This record gives sequence, structure tokens and C-alpha cells, in this order.
Amino acid sequence: MNKLQMMEQSASDAVKTAANNFILLSVKVGWWDGKARLTGAAQKAAIAAGADPDGIEMYSKLLGKQNNGILRNVNKQFRRPRTHLRKKAIPLALAEDDSQRRGEKMVHSARYPKVVAELTSLKDSAFNQLEEFLSNYDDYRAQALDNNFGSWRAEAERLFPTKAEVRAQFCIEISDPKPIPVFSDAQQANFNVPANIMAEIVARSNAAIAKQLEGAKQEQIQSALKTCETALKQLTDGKRFHQSVIDNVKEEAIKLGEISQGYDGDHRVKKIAETMLDGIANVTEPEQWKNNSGKKELAKIAAEKSVQNLKRMAQAAPVAPMPDSSGVILPEITADLI
Repeated sequence: MNKLQMMEQSASDAVKTAANNFILLSVKVGWWDGKARLTGAAQKAAIAAGADPDGIEMYSKLLGKQNNGILRNVNKQFRRPRTHLRKKAIPLALAEDDSQRRGEKMVHSARYPKVVAELTSLKDSAFNQLEEFLSNYDDYRAQALDNNFGSWRAEAERLFPTKAEVRAQFCIEISDPKPIPVFSDAQQANFNVPANIMAEIVARSNAAIAKQLEGAKQEQIQSALKTCETALKQLTDGKRFHQSVIDNVKEEAIKLGEISQGYDGDHRVKKIAETMLDGIANVTEPEQWKNNSGKKELAKIAAEKSVQNLKRMAQAAPVAPMPDSSGVILPEITADLI
């Protein structure tokens, strides 16, 4: 095999498998925190206290305690889609220190329709709550100005955004689905560049993708480990069991199985996922552990085993070939060329 052929095969089977099994998705959210800086009030308060006005800053929750609580609940609804995607997906992008960072997430193609439907439902619910909040916004504003600012009322009144300005600060943007940017033979054929240069571009880009995928696998192993450690603590010391322990174990096990079957076929990771699903999450409700000491003990043993094995996997060498990624052309750069 000559150098050109070797470079054209630089995308390992694992990388190609991942490209066929995962879809990239991201969610952008925005909200209004309801706070404003009272510059004039801060200066007056500083002077009255004999302090340096330049060193004093004062911020206020414009809507007051009660109505700010209503706004806080609206903001919570706007954060939920991002949190939901984080639970259902695996981070792909790497930060400079090789840790996972915010950005596009990998969603298994089999679960993509359901995940998008859930995100859309959360988005619709959030905007419905926003409209309800805005329908009462003028009343909230009037109540706050009458009750909360005293002699600072005039300044506070100028700081309140209009209803339209408040609405403009809220957003939930669910990205269009994107493929993992691995060069295919057909895509390579569309580039009007010399074959040896094309092969080098492909090799370097796919090396960067391979590094990201291995990082995604390790991220999922760490996430599953934390969840299993929490379950083990509950099953060992817990007086009250929480439904979230069972739900989180199931969710992390599903993603662990997906990264195994959909990326490098690591049977060890697949086995751990099965132990989590069938061993730790051996009940549907936490009360069943309380009422069945046998099931609780079996779940504890499975949790101990899962924690032990996940720690080993965190130290294990990659199953998939890891090409030399020195001098890589990053996927973010090459993605626009695909």
C-alpha cells in the first residue's frame, strides 16, 4: 500500500461507524435576569456612608422578591432544553485542554426524532410561560415601582425594559442536524486539488475527528462513573431513595451503550452498560428497594462492579486506532468544505 492509499484510509472504521450512527445537535438559549445597575442610587448611598462612590456598585432585582420568583421560573423553563440535550447526548467538541466543552452534542440517530420532539415541546412550553409572564409584566413593573424603590423610583423607572425588549432577550434555538464531518470518497472526488494534497487534508481532518470521538467516549465513561458512584452511595448509606438515581443510571447506561455500539464496538463498555441497566436499575421505583432488601443488595453489588470497571476503562488504551493528529486541520475549519 502506498502513502496515498494509507492516507485515504486514515479514517478508522470506528470513525466511519460513528459518522453513520450519530447526528450533531446544539441548543442555544437566552433569558432576562431581571437585574439592573442603580448607578445614581449607589453614588448617593456611598456619599451618605462616607465611602468612595467610584468603588460602590449597586444592583437590584427590578421586579422585587415575589415577582422576581415568577421570572426565575420562566428562566428555568428556558434553560431546560439545553439541560435536556445534555442528558440525552454526548459532547463532541474538545476544549484546548482536551476536556469536553460546550458546543455540538452527539445524538444517536435512532433517538434523534424523539429527542428533537422533546426539545420542541420544551421550547413551546417555555414560550407559553413567557407570554403569560409578559401579559402581567406591566402590573409587575407597577407593583415593584410602588413598593420597592422609595426615593430611587425615578432611576429605577428608567431602567425597566419595555415588554418588547424583555421578549427579545429570550431565545431557544435548536440547531439543524449535522453529520459528523468525515470525508467520504464521494466528497473527496468533488475537490479539484491534487490527490496527494487531498489525501493529506482528509488524513489530518479525520485524525482530529478521531481525537474528538475518543474524548467523547471518555467523557461518557466519566459521566457514567459519577452516576454509578451516586447510586452506590445511595444504596450503601441512603435512608431515602430518589427516583432520579434510577432514571440517571438508565440514561447514562443508554448513552454508554450507544458510544460502544455506535463508535468502536468496545464490548467491555457494552457490558458495563448492561450491568447498569439490568443490575443497578433493577427496579422501576425507589420504594421497591426499600421493600425488597434482596433487590437492593443486588443493585449495590452491580453498582460496586460498575464503579470498579468504569475506573478501569478510564485508564484503558483506546480500542479504535488513533492517527497522529499533529498539525491537524481542525474539523471546524474543514467542515465548511464538505
